Amino acid sequence: MKKQITLAATLLLMVIGFSSCQKEEQTSLKKDIIGTWKVAKIETTVQGSATETYTGVASDTFEFRNNEQDEVIVNLKSQSFIGTYVVMEGKALNLSYGGKLYTTTVTTVTGNKLEFSGSVDKSSIKFYLTR
Repeated sequence: MKKQITLAATLLLMVIGFSSCQKEEQTSLKKDIIGTWKVAKIETTVQGSATETYTGVASDTFEFRNNEQDEVIVNLKSQSFIGTYVVMEGKALNLSYGGKLYTTTVTTVTGNKLEFSGSVDKSSIKFYLTR
């Protein structure tokens, strides 16, 4: 009986340990993107059309905040938006601002480089951000 209780407790601790490791990985991506990023360029492709490239200017930024609402402040093309972001399992990142939902996947994240690509309104979009 004692062996069964010990085995059950060991299995329970292993499951708890495994679950906490996955949550930490998810939180790690969020920690990596928190802060202000400058827009290097944004590439947008509408199916059947050529890719349009927008090169960012000094005032173009994305600020990912670590608050209860997970706000993102977007200053782009002389317009400001307050939206939200969600870091999903793996490297999925969903942004909502300006009345649109951007469903993306982070392709690169380092201390000074953040790149993610995905879709919005039947278009493909790639964001290239720097610090």
